[in-house]
Amino acid sequence: MCGRIRLASAVCALVAAVLVVWQANPLTSPSAGSVQLRSTSIPISGVSSSIKWPVVETVNPRPFDPCDDIPVDVIDNLGLGFTPPEHEDGLRCHYDAGNYQMAVEAFVWRTYEQTLPPDAVEMDIGGHRAAQYWILKPSDRNNRFWFSCMIAFDTSYGVLQQSLFYAPVYSADDVDCMQTNLQRAQQLVPYYKF
Repeated sequence: MCGRIRLASAVCALVAAVLVVWQANPLTSPSAGSVQLRSTSIPISGVSSSIKWPVVETVNPRPFDPCDDIPVDVIDNLGLGFTPPEHEDGLRCHYDAGNYQMAVEAFVWRTYEQTLPPDAVEMDIGGHRAAQYWILKPSDRNNRFWFSCMIAFDTSYGVLQQSLFYAPVYSADDVDCMQTNLQRAQQLVPYYKF
């Protein structure tokens, strides 16, 4: 009895699958129209659907690599060498100051204007156009999560971002995110490539 029920359910499932496929893709005869061959070597124009499409034209995909281009002794002297600098995705370098973390990243596919949020404060750091803003603002309800602030520099190849982040739960002393990030930017700007 169980064998017959299994066989009947398998046959019903097969018939249902055939009907669904047949209705989704009805048989049609191929058209007798001509085939057009086109060259694929022509550059695509007006591409805007890909996030990686270079907004800023550049010939160097690695104009600045923070982990390789900033000397290790400079990082150690600034107190950012608690652990060795660590390469992350793309041109992002992670620094550890013990009490807080910092990341520096170069973007060649995004412009400075596209990067800034509405509440960014623009300024001049070492003769270079920059803006400072919060990523995650501190508040009473989220004081156990990461706080993060950012400085973005306008460069010839796109954007150079410097972010500082810390968690009050893990930090021995409270960190003034905006002021500390600005201080580190002023100290590191001679080593950045614009």
